Amino acid sequence: MPHYDIATRAQALTLKLILQLSNAEIEELTGLSSRTVNSIATKALERGFDPNARPVLILDKHVCDAPRTGRPSKRKVNQDADAAQP
Repeated sequence: MPHYDIATRAQALTLKLILQLSNAEIEELTGLSSRTVNSIATKALERGFDPNARPVLILDKHVCDAPRTGRPSKRKVNQDADAAQP
């Protein structure tokens, strides 16, 4: 899934689960594919989002990026500065 900012994800979530627009309408309004909209909605529900709650609360944890997996880079900050100097 391409990276979309939190505001765009929250917008898609509102359109999908609160206003109950179709994926085609959401794609037209936001540019997000149907698959991406479904993924955002599914993850938000898994993370505790309740579309029936009033007032509706969309928290960052509902739409934020998942932690990246894999080994972190070994490169240190001071190595970047040393590499830039001739």
